[in-house]
This record gives sequence, structure tokens and C-alpha cells, in this order.
Amino acid sequence: MPRVMMSLPVLLVGVLVSVVVLASSGCGVSGGSDAYGESQVVSLSDKAVTVEMKDNGFEPQGIRVKPGTTVTWVNKDPAVHNVRQVESAFLSPDVNPAGKFIFTLDQPGRYRYQCTYHHPNMNGVVFVEEG
Repeated sequence: MPRVMMSLPVLLVGVLVSVVVLASSGCGVSGGSDAYGESQVVSLSDKAVTVEMKDNGFEPQGIRVKPGTTVTWVNKDPAVHNVRQVESAFLSPDVNPAGKFIFTLDQPGRYRYQCTYHHPNMNGVVFVEEG
């Protein structure tokens, strides 16, 4: 019996360490270090681009465009979504299934956005860069 009592604290410490390691690495935890898709940005040269809202996500999740680009978010899901830029540069009304939201990004910068109904899992980013 004492052997079981001694191994229980060791087991608990092991579980606690595993949880901390997994949480800090982002494994299995929503909103990890790349929650907005900044590590896999797609560069697009068109002056009008489309981002789809599907499977409760944005596709592509991260894009790089030039100033003056018009982005159209199209809802391909059966659920209502919206598009809210984190620093409040823009906020769409509700985007119903098959609906869309259009916004032109004139100023260079990083525009992180999310669906307020499905955050923290539904996030994206637009980098607006000269050149």
C-alpha cells in the first residue's frame, strides 16, 4: 500500500508536466502562437481577392496583398458568420449563408480578424504591404 501512495504523487506530477508542455507548445489548444495563420501567408497580386468562410474557418487564413486591394469574404457555411478586425478597423454585419462582406484595405499594416461567433477558432490575417 505505501508503494501506491508514493507513486500517486509521482504520477500526478508527470501528468501536470505533460499538460504544461502541451499547452505551451500549442498542441491541442485553440488560439496557439499561430492562431491567425501568420506562418502560412499566401501572397496575392490581384486587386480583388476572395476569402471563403467554410468549416468554421477562413480560407486562405493568411494573405498578403498590396494597398488598395478589395477583399471579399464569402460565407460557404450553413452558419452565420461575421468579420471583425481585432483593432476595430472594420466590422461586418452578420454574413448569412451564401452572403458576403467586402472591404478595401488602403493602408499598409497587419489586419488580424476573427468571426466573433466562432472565435478563438475562426481567425485570419491580411498583411497589406507596398511593393
